[in-house]
Amino acid sequence: MKQTNVAEFVEENLKTIFAYALSRVSDCDDAEDLTNDIVLAILQSADKIKDPNAFYGYIWGIASNTYKKFLRKKNRHAFETLDENFSDETDFTDDLLLREDIMALRRETALLSKEYRECTIAYYYDGLSCAEVSKKLKISPEMVKYYLFKTRKILKEGISMEREFGEKSFRPEPFEFVTIYTGIANSEYGNLFTRKLPGQILLSAYYTSMSVRELAIELGVASVYLEDELTLLEKYNLITKLPSGKYQTKLVIFTDVFTEEFYRSAEKTAMSALGDIISGISGKLDEIRKINFVCEKLSDRRLLWGLLFVIMLWGNREFTQRYPQYEADNKIYGEARGINYGVSNYGSQTEFACGVFAGYAGIDENYYATAADFGILPERNRFFANTDMEEFAQKIYDALSGKCEPEFIILSKAEEQHLFELFKDEIGLMAGLYDKLFAYACEAMRAHAPKRISEQIERIVFKTLCFQTVGFIGGCAVKSGALAIPDFNGPAAVCVRENTKTAKAIVNRNIQI
Repeated sequence: MKQTNVAEFVEENLKTIFAYALSRVSDCDDAEDLTNDIVLAILQSADKIKDPNAFYGYIWGIASNTYKKFLRKKNRHAFETLDENFSDETDFTDDLLLREDIMALRRETALLSKEYRECTIAYYYDGLSCAEVSKKLKISPEMVKYYLFKTRKILKEGISMEREFGEKSFRPEPFEFVTIYTGIANSEYGNLFTRKLPGQILLSAYYTSMSVRELAIELGVASVYLEDELTLLEKYNLITKLPSGKYQTKLVIFTDVFTEEFYRSAEKTAMSALGDIISGISGKLDEIRKINFVCEKLSDRRLLWGLLFVIMLWGNREFTQRYPQYEADNKIYGEARGINYGVSNYGSQTEFACGVFAGYAGIDENYYATAADFGILPERNRFFANTDMEEFAQKIYDALSGKCEPEFIILSKAEEQHLFELFKDEIGLMAGLYDKLFAYACEAMRAHAPKRISEQIERIVFKTLCFQTVGFIGGCAVKSGALAIPDFNGPAAVCVRENTKTAKAIVNRNIQI
């Protein structure tokens, strides 16, 4: 278009252009500067306007882009989108650069802690005055000004940085929260770790205390979404807020590093002790076979595997009786008492693993099973992975009635007591092994856990030792050479025991999540 036509447009619409500028920048001086920039840009672009029908859209496209350049020049930012009708390549490139700045501003705003973020949004986004922000947030005007001053510095510094979110933002670490307690169930507490975020927060703040901003960067999550989770974790005493404003995890976490150190230090001791224990059991196999006709018909290997976990439980019971100082449970919430801990372990499928185990696995009203799916066992020899309980129950009655050959130990309460007396020495050796494993585990945890949770270590290790070492003991029993991998199909480490009121109560004594 002709320069004169464009100049006439500018003259006729100067008030409109100023109003446009004032609506964008609020300050009159800035609005005048922006108006001058827009007028200059329009006049300089007159020869580029080829289609008179597109004139008005083009003019306001120039105004929009000039405004964005003005913001960059003033080192301020806004959230306008690109005008799709404006196609000048140089201005389009500038718009893309501005959009990167806008994205950086949004990113940095998302990382602000609650106080700074609320002030910033109220003042800059909602357009409230300092007095209005003060009233809305119920803080003094001086605090509003302080937060805004600090925010500008934080944002300016953050926008100039190249942020890299932590690896947990796209690949969360494995984390299992375990709590064993007595008391009324609490759905809020129970559901806390059905989400990934709380566990990743605890892992992130385990070794190093972290601010909300640091957690947001590590996890790739805006601060506003972290704050509710942190409030819940504080409520249940799983994390603590320091005077500095940073957070520290208060939970003992069993990590890969701890587990590897524990296995490495305890393996030889465990193999030696289990060699003695299994040798002692093997020397009593003839007496075992005299207990009932089921045991009489079982091979040495079936008897040894069937008794291993039972003797482990008996030995652990004797071990725990030696440390009454650790028996008391801590408060979890309300009237509920117990313990909780975390497990973050990549190497779960090893020879020292144990997928499922139970001292009491109900079969029917007459019998229950004590069984462990030791990681060292082939899949074909695992009880929980392959057993249909109705079919298994039928096998019990068929074996007792002589309809089929027995495949596992079946004991009445009197026969079980006979075995307990017979294995007093082996049970004592197993309790002694737990003593040594306890010492090794505490030593490894002290070396690899943060010092601030050191007062929890012995109690948590004591309470979890049986659970944490089932697979390790089974693996060491085989590695010692005293126990061979089963040469038969079907569940190996299983012993069927007669149900009693006492036995039934075991399953209801504790609730575990």
